[in-house]
Formats: sequence, structure tokens, C-alpha cells
Amino acid sequence: MPFNTGFAGITMGIAYYDTNTYCQSNTTASDYGKCYNVIDNKVKFVQTDTTTWPIDPTTGDSFPCAKDGTCTRYTTTASNRYLGTLFSFTGRQAIVQYIYTKSHSNFGIEGRIKYLRFHPVPTTSSDAMFTFLFPAQVYEQDTWPIYDPVSNWKAHLNPYAISIGRVFYLRWQGTLFTPVLYIYVFEEGYNNVWYASYVRVVYAYESSPLAIIPLDYDRDYVQYQELRNAFGFSINGIDQPGWNADDIIRVLRELFPDRAWAVFDDRQYVLYLYNLTPDYVPDWLIEKLAPTAMKVIQSPADATVAKAWMDELNIRNA
Repeated sequence: MPFNTGFAGITMGIAYYDTNTYCQSNTTASDYGKCYNVIDNKVKFVQTDTTTWPIDPTTGDSFPCAKDGTCTRYTTTASNRYLGTLFSFTGRQAIVQYIYTKSHSNFGIEGRIKYLRFHPVPTTSSDAMFTFLFPAQVYEQDTWPIYDPVSNWKAHLNPYAISIGRVFYLRWQGTLFTPVLYIYVFEEGYNNVWYASYVRVVYAYESSPLAIIPLDYDRDYVQYQELRNAFGFSINGIDQPGWNADDIIRVLRELFPDRAWAVFDDRQYVLYLYNLTPDYVPDWLIEKLAPTAMKVIQSPADATVAKAWMDELNIRNA
């Protein structure tokens, strides 16, 4: 049985290359709460004091980095904080093959490894400090980088310097069978902490018809049973396997008649387009799917709808 390769990730404030991305966490500093050199999306910042920095329903969040759009502010502390779902395949298994994470933070690992943060976990019940990547709590090595030959992961602390905080790398390669993969961070209940992260995962799944539509997992996907029955979810908006292309098309037409989407039939190698024309299909997507034909189910009445689909795919698969 042939398999497809999927590539998914979450970016929070930093890129894959070295950047001096940091936030000012010294409460006495004049620029406290500001974040600097934010590259993609937003840094996460926990600050629960809503008296000093209130959230106004009209003017928004007054916390400095939230106000200027460089961070997402949390006003409650958490032990393990859910950040997102990378993929969720109902009735199917994916094979996770590679995980790479990089994080900048003002809290976390010091000296020897105690907990691994900013990494995927396969179940919602998993504590982010005890996962398949890190079954033990404390490791003996305290010279960086650290390589564990049993679990086959490599970790590195401060491979380069940032103005405030620490840099942490983690790489893992192996074989993990799971139908779902989440991103959690272990905050330990601390306040006044910030973190930026770059997470990428490579996985394989059985060749299937695909629903190509960028969705928000919690808002767009989970609430629709018929959607979950028709195809799985991937944060990249592409590797979303289903059982039957006709069923996928029927459900998408019913639920999202005003949005742009595509369906790839892996038996006929036809890419069906809805509210799209071939001009809006990125070249890299054609190279990935290698369709023999593209058929327009419905032409776009509004070009902005088609462009929004294309732009969001490009962002999620940058």
C-alpha cells in the first residue's frame, strides 16, 4: 500500500533560522512586556495582572506586546497549556517519523535536562513532561548537546545567544503510530513567562483522497461530525485523508458553499476545484499531488475567496 508524506507545523514568533527574538520580562524595565524581532505569527506571554494591564472590549488588550500585535497574552496560568492540533485522523493511523522543535523562552531548561517542552504529544491525557519522547524525568548528562541513544533524540541548550532568555533545540527521529498529534507546553503554573517556538513534524499516512482546505481545528472541524466522518484534519490544510472523494465533495459543498476548497481523487489523479480556477493552485501543490487533470466544479464568483485559500495554504506550508 503506497503512503503519502505529510509535513505540519506551528510557528510562534521565530523562524527556522537563528533570530534574536525575545521579550522583556523584567518588571522594572521601562520596556517591560515588549517583544522584539518577532518573525512569524506571535510569541506567547503569560501575564495575569488585568488590573495593571486590563483588557477593554473596545480598545483591546493593554499589555504592551498584545497591544502592538507581537504576542498572544494569557491572563491565566496553566500547568500544561494546549497550543494546537497538528493532525487528527479519525479511523486512521499516521506514522510520525521526524520532529524538530526550537524555542526561545525566559523559563525552562537549565543545567541538565529536567523536562522537555514545546513538543508534540499523542493524547490529550498526556502530561507534557511525560511523553513518548521523554519517558524519564531527569537525565544524567549535563554537557550540551545531549543525545539519548535509547529514545533517539538530540537536545541542545543555547546553541546561540539571545538578549533575554534561553534557546532550546530538540530533534527526534523514529516511528510512532498515532491517529492524532497535539502541541502542548509545560508552563508549571508560572506567571510572567514568555516563549516563542518553531515546531515541524514529518509523518506518513496511507494514500487516500484528500480534502484541501485550511481549517481551524477547534472552530471549523471538531464541531462537525459529518466533516470528521468524511476526512481527517491537518494543520497544513492539505494532508487531510478521507475514504471517498465523492463523500468529501458532498460534505464540503454542504458545509462550506461560500469558501474555496479542492479535493484530490488519488484513484483518478484528478484535482477538483470549488470556487477556484487552476490559476490559484500553487505550483508546489501541483508538484506534490501530480494530478493528471484539474476539473472546476464551480468557478469563483469572488476572486478574493480563491486568493484567500491560496494565501492561507502558502502561509501554512511556507
